[in-house]
Amino acid sequence: MFNGLQILTTLLVADAMAMALAHALELPGKMRLSKEAYFATQPIYYPGFTIARGVGEFGGLIAAIALLLFTPVGSLTFWLTFVALSGSHYPD
Repeated sequence: MFNGLQILTTLLVADAMAMALAHALELPGKMRLSKEAYFATQPIYYPGFTIARGVGEFGGLIAAIALLLFTPVGSLTFWLTFVALSGSHYPD
């Protein structure tokens, strides 16, 4: 079960990172659009980013907390998980 929780946490956090990276990589293409084209295309993929980002960020946060609770206290894995969890922040 512990290995499954590690994999789930990794996948959820990777999903959140992928959404952030995709959002950053689409900026050059958006900059070439006219104002009208930008506002026309924005509703097409905004819901997808919102849903995937919410699942990735909040699911990853909950999974990381659960992972920390199931990790043996005092082990290297515990402290690495603790540092990763304490270093996460959600500015939005």
